[in-house]
Amino acid sequence: MADLERRLSAPSDPRGRLISIFVGAVLLPSVGLSVLSFHAVPGVAEGIRMTQFKQAEKILSYVEKDLEMVSRTRALEAARAIGPERLLEGRGPVIRRALMEAGLGESMFETLRLEASSPLVARAALRRGGDDLFVLKEALKGFEPGPGTDGEDSVPLALRDSTVAGVVRFRYSCSYAHGELLREFFESDFVNPDQTWVIRVTEPDGEVLYENAPTSDDRFEVKRVMSSPSFKGLKLHMRYKDRSIAQEVRRWEVTKYALIGLIDLMLGAGLLLVYANVKREMHLSRLKSDFVANVSHELKTPLALIRLFAETLELGRVHGEGKARQYYRIINKESHRLTQLINNILDFSRIEAGRKEYKLAPTDLGRVVQEVLEAYRFHIEQQGFALEVSVADDLPELEVDKEALGQAVLNLLNNAIKYSPDEKHIRLELRREADRVVLSVTDRGIGVAKADQKKIFEKFYRAEDSLVHETKGSGLGLALVRHIMEAHGGTVEVESAPGKGSTFTLVLPLEKER
Repeated sequence: MADLERRLSAPSDPRGRLISIFVGAVLLPSVGLSVLSFHAVPGVAEGIRMTQFKQAEKILSYVEKDLEMVSRTRALEAARAIGPERLLEGRGPVIRRALMEAGLGESMFETLRLEASSPLVARAALRRGGDDLFVLKEALKGFEPGPGTDGEDSVPLALRDSTVAGVVRFRYSCSYAHGELLREFFESDFVNPDQTWVIRVTEPDGEVLYENAPTSDDRFEVKRVMSSPSFKGLKLHMRYKDRSIAQEVRRWEVTKYALIGLIDLMLGAGLLLVYANVKREMHLSRLKSDFVANVSHELKTPLALIRLFAETLELGRVHGEGKARQYYRIINKESHRLTQLINNILDFSRIEAGRKEYKLAPTDLGRVVQEVLEAYRFHIEQQGFALEVSVADDLPELEVDKEALGQAVLNLLNNAIKYSPDEKHIRLELRREADRVVLSVTDRGIGVAKADQKKIFEKFYRAEDSLVHETKGSGLGLALVRHIMEAHGGTVEVESAPGKGSTFTLVLPLEKER
């Protein structure tokens, strides 16, 4: 009952309070921050999406302006190549012939003319000779360009001193503007770093005129209708090459969610690790406290008996020789008990410090078992146990530490005695199985639950059973047995069930790695 109350009571260990403070100070704010982050990601993603759309629209605006600039530059170059006189005349056959002579192609323009305040005066001045540009400048004094006819584009014609002499009015032919000019612009003048953008130009009816790169689908999210006279009605479409804007934003959103989730996972794992370590330390602290209490009891009881019977013998208060021999046997038994307990503690201390050494030598295992039984048989019989021993005859010698192996066997026998309160029967068997030697100790005691069969070999561990806690012990015996067997290249195994006894088996290979 007291043990149950102790387990259900609130932890008072400072480390328990420390982990509670740590969890409250780190975990709760982190959870709150994660929740806020998860709620903030969609808003930020929407902002990024709008920014991407605006950037794409701006790019399309620049593309249209660049196209207009290229078209005007080409028209100005053509005007200068033809000359002011034929431009002033403005007749179609004359212009087409002049374009052919200049090597520009007669189908380049539908219209190309120079607009001035007095075309006749300017033409007459040019025919009289002299500096064409100077005469043209004089003829066009006071000229203010007005709007052109519907469907015509315009570009100022400047003289050498940057004075505007007139306006070149032009309209490209559809075949040239929609075919050659668009293609030359995107292949020569269009700046597309890392080929990030895909631009598609279509007719108003949807026919594709040009596309600077192939795409996996027709999902162009940004569109712009051109308004310049030479390209009026054409549609510019834009998308990112590898994925759409929506896909790009979604990818960013998923990445942020994954990053937040990963941070939370790492934080949770860290907290879980801290919690597990602190819990383990608290558990070890409790086990060590139990160990000290158990060892104190283990030392106190035999010392009290030894002292009691020694004083009785010393004072001569023994009635009869038989009674004296009984007292001597008790003193001898309790001294053996103390010796075993102290040896376990000393060996465990050496193991913890890394100073435990084993002296391996060819040894007859049957002889080791017999020596242990000779030293411990009296104690076994005094406890009322029936001992059954079976040692095979075909056992080879093995290189083992005789004292360490004897101590392992003694610990198993001692456990069999302590945890067999009702059926007092022990069977010890030593035999050879193929390429190994097996030593087993079987009792009919309280047994070990399946969940505890691995834990009982840990230091200080004692099964959570009322029958176990009624029997005092240090919790070191089986931990020492496991260490001894591992040092010899062997193993220790257990087969048990509650209420049906236990069989502990020491397995030593005939050939083991050094």
